Amino acid sequence: MFTNFKIDQAATFQGVAFLACEPKTKFNPIKGAPREQEALQDGTPKWEVQVAAIFKSKFRGVQSEVLKIGVASHRNPGEGLMPYTPIHLVDFEVGVMEKTKKNPETGEERVIGLQVWYRAAEIRPLTATGSKTRAAAETAAA
Repeated sequence: MFTNFKIDQAATFQGVAFLACEPKTKFNPIKGAPREQEALQDGTPKWEVQVAAIFKSKFRGVQSEVLKIGVASHRNPGEGLMPYTPIHLVDFEVGVMEKTKKNPETGEERVIGLQVWYRAAEIRPLTATGSKTRAAAETAAA
């Protein structure tokens, strides 16, 4: 099972604030060894953006949670953003996939749980509106 869903940020959260951004690194089992940044197949580096998301639960009232969101970009998506800057998650989606474990004796896999992940195409401060293309066109026209 592998399922992902596009999320309407405005309908889901009361607010989302940038906290931090770091390169997403590959696991290296050697203690103290340098960790290499993960990348897409086309070589685009992967980043892990941490945000504080505030939402209203029907039964529990206002709640907040830190979400780690994957973003692929050739430059740091959090560059120039101060912590707690309100942001928009462009093309935000959540995914759910099964966690499985293989039996070493039989080779049979069994589901042991679920893993939830978050991804966005980019992050923008709420003060920035519109697409890059439109903003570039407006700048060129001025």
